[in-house]
Amino acid sequence: MFKTIFLLPRNFRFVGIFFLLGGVISGVARFYFGFKPKFLTIDFFALYSYYLDEKFIQTVSNNFGEEITGFLIITGLFMIAFSREKTENPQTGLIRLRAFFYTFYLNFIFLLFALLFTFGFAFIYMLIVNMGFGLLTYIAIFQLLLLIDRKKNPGSMSANYTTTTE
Repeated sequence: MFKTIFLLPRNFRFVGIFFLLGGVISGVARFYFGFKPKFLTIDFFALYSYYLDEKFIQTVSNNFGEEITGFLIITGLFMIAFSREKTENPQTGLIRLRAFFYTFYLNFIFLLFALLFTFGFAFIYMLIVNMGFGLLTYIAIFQLLLLIDRKKNPGSMSANYTTTTE
């Protein structure tokens, strides 16, 4: 009935933590300290670019510090969120599903709030925050629901199911 074929191996969680920490460190260096190394400024193909002028399907020069930061954070959060637990079973799958629904509702509220109460660049910043908000919220809700389930049913996560997958 329940299959975990779409989950990453458990070891990806540790890679994800490493990526997330690297992204946070590079984000602090870039946005707090203004660190923009020259070697990250390269010409790159872009479908669409609009900064001082509008460009379609051409090469643009860009410092990739922001993109690297975003890539590391989002990829790290994805790996953490979608890595298998030590023991995956139907109960874990149901908890994942509940966490998805709660996350979707919270994300909807977040976006609705941003749409109604932020304007201009502040709204763009809210959209940027939203890129990681859903994954971060899902991780927090899933772990909280797992903790609640383990406290309610001690031993139930591994007693009846032994489908440990690495």
